[in-house]
Amino acid sequence: TYKNNYMEVSVAPEPRDILWPNVQVDADIGASRSFTANVLLGLGVILWSIPLTLIQAWAKVENVAKIPGFEGLANWRGGAYTSIINSYLPVIALLGLILLLPLIFGRIAILYEQRKTRSGVENSIVGRYFWYQLANIYITVTAGTIWTSLSAIIDHPQQLLVILGASIPKLAGYFISLLITKTFAGLPMVLLRVGALSRMFILRSCFNKKRLTERELNEVYRKQPLMYGWEYPNQFLV
Repeated sequence: TYKNNYMEVSVAPEPRDILWPNVQVDADIGASRSFTANVLLGLGVILWSIPLTLIQAWAKVENVAKIPGFEGLANWRGGAYTSIINSYLPVIALLGLILLLPLIFGRIAILYEQRKTRSGVENSIVGRYFWYQLANIYITVTAGTIWTSLSAIIDHPQQLLVILGASIPKLAGYFISLLITKTFAGLPMVLLRVGALSRMFILRSCFNKKRLTERELNEVYRKQPLMYGWEYPNQFLV
């Protein structure tokens, strides 16, 4: 058509996939908001080194012991577990921060970008979550190395490459701890699908199958959605 105002037609998604409050949002408005969100989140990837550096600097037994109620942590069992806590505490803190990212990305996609389908929301989470995890790998190496070697770099700037070459391999233990934690704690939870398993266990324990109608049985045994926006990037990282 010669007119600028035209209608885009496509196959309608499944009704359960539609976010009905966002149906009336204009496509151009959604596209502009998606562009703005991508720019701001891209800036967040660049600045991701700030929270990572703070975690590596402050996630230590000495700093946790300053919190009321944790004063005895540094001397627990005579300090026998101090090195283990210092090894795993930054990993746990980082994993906790990473787990918050899909929630943030989902709220942005639904409330700000006003995407119209749940699959579109999950698709946006997959891409953004993956890039943040990828940035986490590279920035953790550079930020951690620079933080631990900052004084030596300042005193001997001409030996920058030598200092970094000696300090970067020391972070291998950190990544080993991260992969072990995600492999033996994260992946089994994904395979078990604790949410769907708990739901099925509670329903089968509380209700008699013989007394349920066909519609109620379909509701009990209906397939549970897999939030691939959360799960896939985690597997990509491992």
